[in-house]
Amino acid sequence: MKRISLWLTALALIIFSLASMAQDTSTKVVFSDDFETSSPQSPPANWAMWGAEEFKVPANYTRDTAQPHAGQACFRIHHPANTRGYVVSSPSHAVQPRPRMIYTVSFWARAEKPGKAAFRWTAYRSLTPFADAPSAGALTCPVDHNWQPFTCSIREGLDFFADQSRFLLLTFQATAESAEDQTLWIDDVRVSEQPDPAPVALLNTETLPHAALEHRLRPGDRLEFTVSATNRLRRANPEAGGVSFHRVCGWTGQPYDKQGNYTLRPELESAIRDLHLPMTRFYAVGEEPFGMESATDKTAEVCRRVGVAQDRCVLEFEEQSANKALSPDLWARGVTHALRQGYRFHCWEIANEPYASLWGEGQAFPTEDAFIAHFQAVSGAIRQADPQAQVGVDIHPEHLRWGNYLLKQLAGQYDFVAPHYYCNADVHALSFEEITLSENYRVLDRALGVQALLRAYNSARQPYQYDTEWGLSYNAPGGKGADYEDRNANIIGTLHRAVRLIYYAREDILRGASGWQMFSAPTDQGFGILSQEAPEKRFMLYWLYYYFNRHVGEWVLRTDGTAPYYQPPPGTGDFAGPLTPVLATLSRDGHEVFLVIANGSWTRAVPCQMKLESFQASQATGIIITSDKLDGKPLLEDKRDFVSDFPVKTSGKEVNCTIPPHAVVFVTLRLSL
Repeated sequence: MKRISLWLTALALIIFSLASMAQDTSTKVVFSDDFETSSPQSPPANWAMWGAEEFKVPANYTRDTAQPHAGQACFRIHHPANTRGYVVSSPSHAVQPRPRMIYTVSFWARAEKPGKAAFRWTAYRSLTPFADAPSAGALTCPVDHNWQPFTCSIREGLDFFADQSRFLLLTFQATAESAEDQTLWIDDVRVSEQPDPAPVALLNTETLPHAALEHRLRPGDRLEFTVSATNRLRRANPEAGGVSFHRVCGWTGQPYDKQGNYTLRPELESAIRDLHLPMTRFYAVGEEPFGMESATDKTAEVCRRVGVAQDRCVLEFEEQSANKALSPDLWARGVTHALRQGYRFHCWEIANEPYASLWGEGQAFPTEDAFIAHFQAVSGAIRQADPQAQVGVDIHPEHLRWGNYLLKQLAGQYDFVAPHYYCNADVHALSFEEITLSENYRVLDRALGVQALLRAYNSARQPYQYDTEWGLSYNAPGGKGADYEDRNANIIGTLHRAVRLIYYAREDILRGASGWQMFSAPTDQGFGILSQEAPEKRFMLYWLYYYFNRHVGEWVLRTDGTAPYYQPPPGTGDFAGPLTPVLATLSRDGHEVFLVIANGSWTRAVPCQMKLESFQASQATGIIITSDKLDGKPLLEDKRDFVSDFPVKTSGKEVNCTIPPHAVVFVTLRLSL
């Protein structure tokens, strides 16, 4: 027996060695640099400075012979404080990926002081001209004085698509914090390619057939369209103009404090009612200090006080940063309590942004597969407690693993998805038109792609999208978060949201949306709607939602005509569209036509002529919201600084006006009966 055992062991070692040799044979090095080749240029020959021209300083990217990891030299990358420079492998040495392959980068790194360096795979569709593609992956590198090894692997078909991200560049930043002064050294960089032993066949939204974003207006010199009260497109989306409440016991102490006391002042409660909210959302309900059942009761009370129907309120129970998971039993307990109390809550979003591990949180779900197992257990418990429940999965719409992969693996198990269609457009580098128009059209196209995935992955039933958090969300300079960037919520953020709201209400893209967020402090106005510290004042976004929800009728009317178009810069994607998107709806009683028109141009006023068919207008009234300050504060000292009456001329069968630049216009036409 002993001889047989030894023989089997030897045989196993031989098989293992042969397998290893076969694996080594299939692995191919597609890029490497040990920086041993002497070069007078900076950066070294295989590398290029990238980003804004002002940060391309050759002295910051040099070959260094002091203390390399191995050999005679390494690569020094210096990042001065408050800059945004970085380096990439030269486009002339770009990795050109192939289907069903795994690509692994390995390198050694050390830093001048402890911190976090950043590596990512920068992807392009083409290099001449440069056309961006989705990033294939990234790695945060905790670095210190000592040399350390790092690796980052990506799988074609799961992390990226080879026919989309056709060229991959290695990207290094000395620090993930732009405000920090840091120096990073890297050495012995190597990229290998090997076949994927278990490829995942995700569907590519770029090649999956789906309807293009419908703009309703053709390119033309002026805004000129015809509206008929009998030419109805579809029912308007009644839940487009929602606002998210954050938590029951929010960071601002509203609507309840940590002791469970109701804190909303009467004037704020009244202001929220005046928004005519069609839907809302609360998260972390199961994590409040006064307990899950009490928090659910308080949520129901808030809905009653501000006039939001409970069946249009999405509830999420888990810790907001996904650092702790709530057990299926606790989820079932919360759902059962709501049923016993007679509440009409039925939309349950499992976990808030479970992909928080992408930015260093999300300890409860270190991988997407860990979250999949959690979702399956929790959704089963919810459905056992309430067979009529609507269960939602929170996805990252731009991340293949935390978006596309979740939709595929959980197909048939979710009723809705919560994509959180934030827009992270650089509000200081991009033009006003890019931010308000083409970046919105990009996000909306992505939403249509997600809709196509839902149809393709779910053959038995059709899930829907609930955008439970969204808005313009660019981080403020100096490493501060988006809450501190005023442009997210001043006239720039207002026009961005106005364009999105028009499409959300007009097109059949999603079930509903609640923008982020109801309460902000005067010190951080980037998502401002209302503030307890200034109860008599209103943010710009407040007035957008206030008038928008009053100008969404029952039926969307067709708008056949033309509008001036905005064409984004070359290489940024084909997301052209009208300068002045229009929403036209008919009231439920058929007595009024409502118009919402947003002008996403900073400088161009657009003449507007609307021809009326099948009805005449006996009266026309208008409201305009606008501001001429690109860096104005979102919190208004006086409503009249932002809101005013808008003159509209009507001759019965025709309506004429001029839409000023960077403005949103709301018009009500009273029909002649």
